[in-house]
Amino acid sequence: MVQQLSRSPLIDRESLAGLADLRMREARALHAAGFGVGATYLAGYAVECLLKAAICKTLDWDHLLGTFQTHDLEGLLLYSGLDRRLRENPNVLESFTRLKRHWSPELRYKSATTEDGLTADQFLQWVEDPRAGVATWLRNNIH
Repeated sequence: MVQQLSRSPLIDRESLAGLADLRMREARALHAAGFGVGATYLAGYAVECLLKAAICKTLDWDHLLGTFQTHDLEGLLLYSGLDRRLRENPNVLESFTRLKRHWSPELRYKSATTEDGLTADQFLQWVEDPRAGVATWLRNNIH
């Protein structure tokens, strides 16, 4: 039996972009308060929201559909239509590669930093760096 894709609207495009900004403010506040794992989780979630906003823009949709209710950053990048353009920017590509290697929704269940020495400082740099940050780049390419 063929599974139907969800056509139920989840959230509108503008709200996704606003949610990304809010989650980044929360991530910076958590980082400043010494809660690195929470900061890392929220910063990655902000990138996820921006990718979903990019999908809406690319497909000229007002709302994100339930079909895209996923945390797969690589898949979301592909469907955003920005994959090729991101891969042409080596600095942002490096940040994206590191970010997706170290972020997953399972971070919300961790209470300590990851074993490989990742710090929230590094992660926030991959997200917000003015020249190579993934969120910075996404915002510049979806508006």
